[in-house]
Amino acid sequence: MQRKLFVFDCDGVLTQEKSSWGVLHEYFGSKDNSYFANLYARGLISYLDWMKIDIALMIHSHGKPITKKEVEKALSNIKIRPGAEEVINKIKSKGHVPAVVSSGVDIVVQRVCRELGVNICLYNELLFHNDELIPGGIVNVPLKEKKDVIKRIAGENGISLENTVYIGDSEWDIEVFKIVPTSVAVEPCGKACAHASFVIRDLPELLNMDLI
Repeated sequence: MQRKLFVFDCDGVLTQEKSSWGVLHEYFGSKDNSYFANLYARGLISYLDWMKIDIALMIHSHGKPITKKEVEKALSNIKIRPGAEEVINKIKSKGHVPAVVSSGVDIVVQRVCRELGVNICLYNELLFHNDELIPGGIVNVPLKEKKDVIKRIAGENGISLENTVYIGDSEWDIEVFKIVPTSVAVEPCGKACAHASFVIRDLPELLNMDLI
């Protein structure tokens, strides 16, 4: 049996919340930022630009500096999806490699990877100065370049894309679905549902699909 790479998105796939960024916006009272998402999708701003705008919106809406402790509190209620640990353990027990590649917030993704025992864990990092959240960050996984990150991870682990399975849930994942032979969309998955090899409602369904 050939060793496989199983790459998971985090928000909405391994967690019950659809977006860690969305949780922050809701907590700090920011308005909808779909306009800026559209600018990024059209290539008119960079992902770092989008991060700066998002965080500036949060700080402005909050009306005062945001501390790291407040960010951690805002994200603390994000829960891991039922069955996630069972699926990751099964992947590892079969000698395969699990990975998480997410454009979500580092504080959430790090915790998810730690609790699930996933060592390959990539995410975008918030920027703090003396524990004060400031616009900006470190971009490790730009949404539109996720497929390139996954290609790199596969190469670094000696696994071909032909033996890579990707599990996502949003339209941003569609480009990744196109480069791997097996893709899984987790509902609710909007436009992404139509582009995936399989659509599932719950993660344990992966255990019955003869993929692992």
